[in-house]
Amino acid sequence: MKQVVCPKCGKEFTFDESRYDASCHISFICPGCRKRFVMSLDEIAASEGGEVDTSVGYITVLENAFGYRQEFPLHPGDNLIGRASKGTEVDIAIETSDMSMDRRHCIIHVKEKGGRPQLTLRDNPSLTGTFLRNTLLGDRERALLHDGDVVSIGAATFIVHIPGEEEDDDYFE
Repeated sequence: MKQVVCPKCGKEFTFDESRYDASCHISFICPGCRKRFVMSLDEIAASEGGEVDTSVGYITVLENAFGYRQEFPLHPGDNLIGRASKGTEVDIAIETSDMSMDRRHCIIHVKEKGGRPQLTLRDNPSLTGTFLRNTLLGDRERALLHDGDVVSIGAATFIVHIPGEEEDDDYFE
């Protein structure tokens, strides 16, 4: 994943560059100021935006009536996820107008086990709960995440991506 910086407001956001070849120009709409701008992969590499570390995984927030598609890299330790709001500090601030998502909704914990990332999910606790594979997580419950898992918080849904897990023979039990 690459990081792009909006030329108007300076907001940083990520996108998956693997879908594009080096010669094409990519059209973006800034999630901060809604300005439309076009950049090539060479221009992106030359700007402040660079490669984003997704070595322990990332999440893709799906577009819905309340927000647009977003991607966020995960880092080792706790990744606090919630609705973007001024004055609220979270690791992953999802831009949405959905008030059913708490400002501090859930946590994905990343640790390395056996040389590979292991991710667990828990509710923060939130008012509307956290759903993993359409199942509501209980209080203090921690669930092991797998590549491709679908998580719902409020009206938002995101997909968990864990590098290297798709090669795991033990994935299907």
